[in-house]
Amino acid sequence: MTRLHTEWNERSSPSVNARRRLPRMMSEYFAEVRAALAEKPSPSRLHQIRLASKKIRYTLELFRSCYGAAGFEAHLKALKNVQTSLGDVNDAVAASRLLGELMPHSPSRRALQAFLKQRAAKKAEEFGAHWTERFDAPGQERWWTDFLGGRRATKSSRAVHRNRARREPSR
Repeated sequence: MTRLHTEWNERSSPSVNARRRLPRMMSEYFAEVRAALAEKPSPSRLHQIRLASKKIRYTLELFRSCYGAAGFEAHLKALKNVQTSLGDVNDAVAASRLLGELMPHSPSRRALQAFLKQRAAKKAEEFGAHWTERFDAPGQERWWTDFLGGRRATKSSRAVHRNRARREPSR
């Protein structure tokens, strides 16, 4: 991802800078995750996506006051869910690695590591489905780029968002 500060115009307000730069950052994020998912990513690649998700989310949160809309909060929550889903994969991988370092070789260790490997794979699959069916559903990237660019969401992108929100269970 390109760094935000390379295009910051100190003579412009934070809102103007955000609206100029954040849509492109979001598009780059969508492209990065799509490319990774197309290659059946390893746990370490999924961890990189998790870090990119954190970076984009925290950057967007810095500019929350420039947007101040309920739709923005709902979409930030969806982004946090992506990050959490990727964290579940990373937790299983990290736990397995820790077991390998701390627990002596034994059938129990092998069984636990097999369970954690299976859990990581299952969580990775769940992340891929969540990304494709919800976060990157048709119209979602457009909603983000339009909203972050200061353009009103189109009627169709609002409908996609409403339908998606109805499908998502509360957590």
